[in-house]
Amino acid sequence: MPSITSVSWIPSELVTGVLRVPFDLGLTHYDDPPPDRIAPGDLATLRRAGRFRFVNRVEASARVEDGRVVGVDLGEDCGGTIGLTNLLGGAVRFPAVAMPDLRTVEVADDGARAVVRQTAGGRAPLPAPRLVNGRPRLVAPLVWTTLELELRADGTSAASVTGASAFPRHWVYDDEGALVEKVATTGFDAWLHTMEATATPWRGQDASAVVTPVETELERRLSRQVMGELKAQRRVRSLEAGEELFRQGDAGSDVALLLDGVVEVVRDGRFLVEIGPGAVLGERALLEGARTATVRAVTPLTVALVDGSTLAREDLEVLVTGHRREDEAPEGR
Repeated sequence: MPSITSVSWIPSELVTGVLRVPFDLGLTHYDDPPPDRIAPGDLATLRRAGRFRFVNRVEASARVEDGRVVGVDLGEDCGGTIGLTNLLGGAVRFPAVAMPDLRTVEVADDGARAVVRQTAGGRAPLPAPRLVNGRPRLVAPLVWTTLELELRADGTSAASVTGASAFPRHWVYDDEGALVEKVATTGFDAWLHTMEATATPWRGQDASAVVTPVETELERRLSRQVMGELKAQRRVRSLEAGEELFRQGDAGSDVALLLDGVVEVVRDGRFLVEIGPGAVLGERALLEGARTATVRAVTPLTVALVDGSTLAREDLEVLVTGHRREDEAPEGR
């Protein structure tokens, strides 16, 4: 049955300011990255372990008669699932506050397609004292994703993320359970301090989502290395939109892991590609002597930098092979 699933979680690098304190003291917890593939039953296991904040799953099939879609059947697992909040290392566990799922099913007048659109999410059960646009608030802000599944009369389907809260991180899985996309940008400070209670789908206002394809298996492995065993050596840097991370022709030994945001790669003034979170960039300068392209922030950006000598040379060589975008990208945008 066609489906799309979002899994939303909190990595350590997303929380900033005073609200990091309960996380860093172990009173509450960050989340380990979800798996690259989700099999039947995995979501229940991940929930018991406190591995996600919420899940949104749209699962449906079209009823087709005489070549026309006449209705939609929802799957058993269609809907939102709120996560468990673990306190004091899991000594205390209780569910977050779930919001009611918002779901619409629309069948086209010509019967060519039907669209299922669903919003799911909730909020943390703990107070979140803060100022919102200068006014004090105590209740935690809402988190959500809005997913869309298009079911066509010819048996094909398409799925997309049409909206999402600026926090936390949202990963997207296809109907085979494979991680295929990520919502590329997060904005913890804006979500915490400027998002009004009225600015949510439950009050009729969604937020757009910038989605990018998932990185390679090697990049995910290097990401775990940078965020784990190389933690003491990494340097986290933030850039504003328009700032350059790397400049073509410069020497450099740093390799960058994109933690949040989108960059564009430009060579000789020609746009090549946009890249999102999880990608590892900058390895070509170590192997070829200089930066072969300019990497510029399209959105506000957070990166973790490590000296490339801390990574295995054979891994860098494989990255170069996979990053020959300069040779493959078409002219222009």
